Amino acid sequence: MTQRSSRKVSPDAVNGIIADVSKQSNKDSKDAGFCGEPFADNGELLSSLSPLLFSMKLFGLYFHREDRLRRRADDPECNPAASSTGAPSTWLRIYATIVLILVWFNAVRLLLLFTITKQFGAVLLTKIMFFSWFGLIAMMYTASYVACHTGKLLKVLTTIRVTQDCIRGARRAAVVLTAMCWISIALDMAGVAYLVFINEEYDFLFTPFVTHVPVSKERITVVKVVGYLAIMYSFPAVFFSRAMCLILVYVFYSQYKKMKKNFSRTLGEEGQFNGDLSGFRRPHRTSGCRCRK
Repeated sequence: MTQRSSRKVSPDAVNGIIADVSKQSNKDSKDAGFCGEPFADNGELLSSLSPLLFSMKLFGLYFHREDRLRRRADDPECNPAASSTGAPSTWLRIYATIVLILVWFNAVRLLLLFTITKQFGAVLLTKIMFFSWFGLIAMMYTASYVACHTGKLLKVLTTIRVTQDCIRGARRAAVVLTAMCWISIALDMAGVAYLVFINEEYDFLFTPFVTHVPVSKERITVVKVVGYLAIMYSFPAVFFSRAMCLILVYVFYSQYKKMKKNFSRTLGEEGQFNGDLSGFRRPHRTSGCRCRK
């Protein structure tokens, strides 16, 4: 049996090949677009959602904190989202934490709605409805807080590669959804004000007052004002968190729809593919360096 002599490759040649491949990969990642269109710059998607994000900050639904795994540097390429996200705000995180605690306290407080009774009717069903509703609101606040605290929401908004038309559509959707959210909040404020201050049938919402702790007529107004503010502060979580979900759904839907449309154009009459497959490849790595401590 004969043994083929293996040819030794010098380390310099191997390093040169690796460098060429890495250089070409970086070039492809930088120049690659989506369906023939160039990607938007890093942070443009986040900037286009500023009306919605500002409204979420007012109610403790959005904040971002510094990534401890990312090296502190002034190089914008190392921190591509620095200009669009701004400096991490500790006060916003503390504020969101306080709001989350108060929302859960309000949800747990409604457990006192239920008393030992043998009657089953509309009042009991109404109490179950309010308890379930505010429990759902507390969970939605928690989901938003976890998404911000772990940095996953910020990572999605700053690293996802989208085209310019998607940025324009997301900006219009953010403005429209934000306006609709504020209109819905205003209508709910009027409706809840009627239930709280005019209709006495819903005084059980101020539990443990009224239901377990008797309140005089002179102090009931103060209890209603405080309870009204606590109730209304929970409603924005429903509207703004759902608006953010709709924005993310729109972003992914628009990009997949664009890919489907362009892919169908490359198919022949018999279903054969006639285009360039590399043009449909989305780079999964964002441009810029990944800095670690």
